[in-house]
Amino acid sequence: MRILYLFFTLLLLPILTGCSNHNPQGRIPVHGEVSFDGKPLEKGEILFTSVEGVTPKVAAGTQIKNGKYSLPAKQGLIPEQTYIVQFRSVEVITGKQNGTTEDKHATKEIGFQTRNIIPLKYGVNSKETVTATKKSPNVFNFDLINDAGK
Repeated sequence: MRILYLFFTLLLLPILTGCSNHNPQGRIPVHGEVSFDGKPLEKGEILFTSVEGVTPKVAAGTQIKNGKYSLPAKQGLIPEQTYIVQFRSVEVITGKQNGTTEDKHATKEIGFQTRNIIPLKYGVNSKETVTATKKSPNVFNFDLINDAGK
């Protein structure tokens, strides 16, 4: 009797644990490196957003740490879609508490100020694009340059 019980338990295990596809859109993993002015970006965020007119519309993002980022398949990109890539890295401006700054990208937050060190051309105004493919690996590396002084 125990063997019969064990047999049916093992037979029903896939049903009990769920047979659903945890990745119905067929997303794929992506990873890569991000440098800023020739050095690995210590910390920041990367966001991939489907270009206009693409269905289904997809957005996926993750943290950048020590110049590296990684999106697992579950949160990754849909193959054969093109994505606009945006970057952000915020730093606290020291010595400017409740004061003002000449940096037009600074924002005041509870007694201190922060600013995005990444130029807007890589942020909200980004024209950087990538196209995910079914071929592995999908590695996208980015070299961001601060050309504000030019």
